[in-house]
Amino acid sequence: MDDDALTRALIHALRERRDSFEAPDGRRYSRQDMQARLRELIAADLIVMRTCSLSAAIVVAAPHVSFDNWTQYYANRVAPALQAGEVLARNFRDEDGSKIPVSIGRHLHVNRPTESERRGGREFESDRARAVHADYIGALVQAGGKAPLDLLIELHGHHRHTVLEAATTGISEAEARVILDAYRAATGNQTGSPELHIEPLHELRYAARSAKELGSLRDSVCRRALHLELPRQCRDTAANREAFQPILTEWLRSCMTMFEMAA
Repeated sequence: MDDDALTRALIHALRERRDSFEAPDGRRYSRQDMQARLRELIAADLIVMRTCSLSAAIVVAAPHVSFDNWTQYYANRVAPALQAGEVLARNFRDEDGSKIPVSIGRHLHVNRPTESERRGGREFESDRARAVHADYIGALVQAGGKAPLDLLIELHGHHRHTVLEAATTGISEAEARVILDAYRAATGNQTGSPELHIEPLHELRYAARSAKELGSLRDSVCRRALHLELPRQCRDTAANREAFQPILTEWLRSCMTMFEMAA
């Protein structure tokens, strides 16, 4: 049985809630063994896709690929368009709905030094979570070219409501109003574009508190940050992605111009 076939068989066994699985080679796996072997077969990795070519240190990052589905799609297009650095973190979180549709005991949050025992579970710090987070911060600095970054744009995804949420670091209320106006200009009231809620103007459902206190949104990591939670309708179909990606890119470009960070 090759690795791909074994991966499929182990995932199937876990989805059927089996306590054990016997492979064709005679090896018997307990549930814990199945999870451990899948962690080996489905590698988690951090990738610096490109480095920033601007005078300002700007990085676009997707730390939850592909748990937050299609954030890599946006990062791969927005970062080069802005000449920003790009960082991807893949397969650190269980149950992404496709490649890891079951729990394999690896739910590391990457952009803060915590993990959970299950999706949506209580966060706690651990040695492995701290190590992964330190590597992530190192990748951000490598992609940006210095620390702290001038601007970190983190891409996430949610499915709880239809609003695009922007948790922030280093953004004043006056700046947030300009950013909101720029977003409305970029969308042009286009049908299907989500409404933007941004700190400190709005109270958010996803305020990224742990990342602000412990992780990548600390001011020692970045002077300014936009932690974007893209709603499902921006990610669920090719047509929606193709329609929203240029809007997102031009809006972020206008933000860079406002901060005097554009090329």
